[in-house]
Amino acid sequence: MTRGSTPPHAAVIYNPTRIQLERVTRLVDAAAAEAGWGPTSWIPTRERSTAVDQVAEALGGGASLVIAAGGDGTVREVAGAMRHTRTPFAVVPVGTANLFARNAGIPIDTATAVRAAFTGEERSVDVGVIDYRNPDGLQRSTPFLVMSGFGVDADMVAYADPVLKRRFGWIAYVVPIIRGLFRRDRPRVSWKEDGGPIRSGRTHTMFVGNCGTVSAGLDVLPDALLDDGVLDVLMVRSLEGWDGVRVTRWLHRANNPVARFSKGGRTRGGRVQPSAVETAGSAGGALRYLRIRRIDVTVSPPAEFQADGDGIGPVSAARLTVDPGALIVRLPATAARSGRLRP
Repeated sequence: MTRGSTPPHAAVIYNPTRIQLERVTRLVDAAAAEAGWGPTSWIPTRERSTAVDQVAEALGGGASLVIAAGGDGTVREVAGAMRHTRTPFAVVPVGTANLFARNAGIPIDTATAVRAAFTGEERSVDVGVIDYRNPDGLQRSTPFLVMSGFGVDADMVAYADPVLKRRFGWIAYVVPIIRGLFRRDRPRVSWKEDGGPIRSGRTHTMFVGNCGTVSAGLDVLPDALLDDGVLDVLMVRSLEGWDGVRVTRWLHRANNPVARFSKGGRTRGGRVQPSAVETAGSAGGALRYLRIRRIDVTVSPPAEFQADGDGIGPVSAARLTVDPGALIVRLPATAARSGRLRP
């Protein structure tokens, strides 16, 4: 910064029901001052305005950095509005699951996350988009940073008790997860990968993700990277009988640090490890693992979908695509250890 020039400043878009505003303000002011930045702009989320409006207010005020302070819903909406702006985006995670922060290696500790927002490294990451139609024919679109889909994850979101969620955090998801695991109904899904032929089959659960670690640290998309330009897809046929055994065995391997998958062709002991696509193919048809840029699906009967932990209602048809490198994220130098970024 040259003498007489105006110092840069950040804008914080925050969920007023989530953050301890006085404490976060104190931490942000201290970090901004230490970095030589000017006074921060504070923009609360509001029911009658959208993230697009809030980001426009931040950028219109000349912000050189936009920070989302809230849960995964706030982060998802602000990030979606920040696509292709080329202005850095940072996260102060104060939600229940904080899935994007955990996948991206962003500290959950508020003070550490604030420091990383001002001092971290900038990385371009992908953003997923789901364009969907509900049973009434209404067309909608929403971004996601972590994953979208139906089945166990959407059941978890749809049936979690909001009071328990506020009081006990992710523990509120335990009963809905169990309910989803033992659900017997399986809609018929037809899908088309990157414009290829149409395939179909009964499907219990479908994850489509930009990264793959969900609540309680379970890794369901072991090859997914935030910056590889593709989406990873896991389709589970059933969790009953031998299918349940095969899926459990596959997930155990995905979450076993000794026998992990390759995450993009990495090696162990000089040998290339098999990818999740390859190992899923040996699971007796119990699951499919795809890596795609676009997938078109129809679901009959319609199923409840979610995007980054927010329910989006029943969906009868959807197109899920990746927007490669659409978002510049400020991450701590240690973020590469998360395993969700290319070296």
